[in-house]
Amino acid sequence: MKLDTFLTLSSLSIAALANPAVTPAAVADHRAIQERAGTTPTPTGTACTATTSPAPVNPTTLAAAVAGCVGIQLAGTNDTRNDIVNKICKPFTLIFARGTSEDPNLGNIVGPPFIDALNATFGTNNVAVQGVNNYPASAAEFCIGGSPEGSQNLAQLISQTHTQCPNTKLCVSGYSQGAQVVHNAASQLSASDTAFVNSVVLFGDPDQGKPVGKIPSYKVSTDCHAGDNICAGGETILEPHLSYCHDVATEAAFAKARSLASN
Repeated sequence: MKLDTFLTLSSLSIAALANPAVTPAAVADHRAIQERAGTTPTPTGTACTATTSPAPVNPTTLAAAVAGCVGIQLAGTNDTRNDIVNKICKPFTLIFARGTSEDPNLGNIVGPPFIDALNATFGTNNVAVQGVNNYPASAAEFCIGGSPEGSQNLAQLISQTHTQCPNTKLCVSGYSQGAQVVHNAASQLSASDTAFVNSVVLFGDPDQGKPVGKIPSYKVSTDCHAGDNICAGGETILEPHLSYCHDVATEAAFAKARSLASN
């Protein structure tokens, strides 16, 4: 499967693997989850192009990837959180950037499960959540290395969090193109905002191995599964790129450890 692909949960059995509470009616109304479209720039820097006729993902591949995961959101759910925009401060804050064409503003297959894991780790009342806004998460923007608008909004959200919630422990996270957005935003931060970021968690990062602005590497945890062609700079969606929901508990533990660190 190329990146010009819709991730489609096309049956009750597949949807139930992702979310045991899914009903037949919800499945009947379920539309395609678009994870990616387009291709990654080649090593020579040639820009990729988006296609307009995506083919459906093999449902068996998606079902295998998300089997056993809790918290997956059906496309069209539009799970949205704006705690920072609404000036809500908690001891721990997550700002999350979703993958290409996932539902705003938290996505479907990584963001919601990660939030569930953080709630279980820190306690629901201790966690503020903010999705990246003004972020189309389009294929074309993936092709240029991540959404400029989303990157700018993320940088602004980090600065806003620093100003209005100076005592919170901030985790910045992204999946797929969202990881590109985190890299881009980090390069726009002031020195004080850079120092304020307590942890960074990246899932399926197309820019893996590259610095995250000037954020120290010990604050960064990157999940790139063996066989994930996106992490390798490719353009093919394979099961390893769809299964990062299995890593959320480990990354929540990393965020917790970072929140207790002295630097």
